[in-house]
Amino acid sequence: MKGFESVLAALDAWEAQTRREALEILILCPDHLGPTDQQKRELTPGQIIIMVGNADLHEARALGTGKAASEYVMLAEDHCLPDPEWTQAMLDRLDEGWDAIGPALRAGNRTNVWAEGSFLIGYGEWMMPITSGPAKILCGWNGIVRTQLLRQAESSLSDEMLVGAFLIRRLKRQNCRFYLEARARMRHFDLPGWSYESFLLTIVGLGFGALRTRTWPLAARLLYPLAAPAIAFLHWKRAFIHYRRSGSSCGMSLSTLAAASLLAMAWGLGEGAGAVLGVNRVAPHLWRTEVKPVSREEVAQSTAQEAALSG
Repeated sequence: MKGFESVLAALDAWEAQTRREALEILILCPDHLGPTDQQKRELTPGQIIIMVGNADLHEARALGTGKAASEYVMLAEDHCLPDPEWTQAMLDRLDEGWDAIGPALRAGNRTNVWAEGSFLIGYGEWMMPITSGPAKILCGWNGIVRTQLLRQAESSLSDEMLVGAFLIRRLKRQNCRFYLEARARMRHFDLPGWSYESFLLTIVGLGFGALRTRTWPLAARLLYPLAAPAIAFLHWKRAFIHYRRSGSSCGMSLSTLAAASLLAMAWGLGEGAGAVLGVNRVAPHLWRTEVKPVSREEVAQSTAQEAALSG
């Protein structure tokens, strides 16, 4: 949503798939930020540009889902990059009839505790190392979902795309079958720095609070901020559980856990505010948590960091 140039590193990762021929890559671009004529000529077979006008991110994702040709859709982010074997690992599971399959994730930024803390609190449940198997819940983005299950939402699909976690929860209520594939590995990049990560986690909280309470009476929504400390604690508790499970063994320090505690507070405060403000006021801001382009230089730096840590 920041233009074609902003997703070049992500496209590199998708083009590097060992089963690239099995993918249709839909690239969503605002009308004024599309590829140049030269870039259009350089598109590879299976890369399709979809101009989305001035649509917000959730509206663009719904539009892209409507145009997808495959039985499954992968709701990709510009800052979550697959390892080359991702597609093959997913394809190996499709014949088993799962409705949604999620990947194993790892932090792309390993030199900043705030980026690691944000990853831990947001994606710790699916953090490597992790075991493949049926799953109770999957992360909202970066997994594959049966296309028809998304299209069933029809006019409400764009609203469901506001926060992917609520889309997954709707599928769970429909008794859809989820699987976590540990061989489908991805790097999730978060921007370093406490101020920006706190800002982003507050916006994440706005979305969760607004959507969680959207059908509540006004009085209950106004009281919801009183629960902010408890909400923050529950988010941090989840981060702590998964830090003990795998975070410490993969090199995350206690400082990362401390950073996650402060970010959990930002999330909790955001949830309280989101409940009061409501979906209509919150929705225009949620794209900020999802559009975080990664450069080719950052990917190369991350690769070097991983090599140094493994060595």
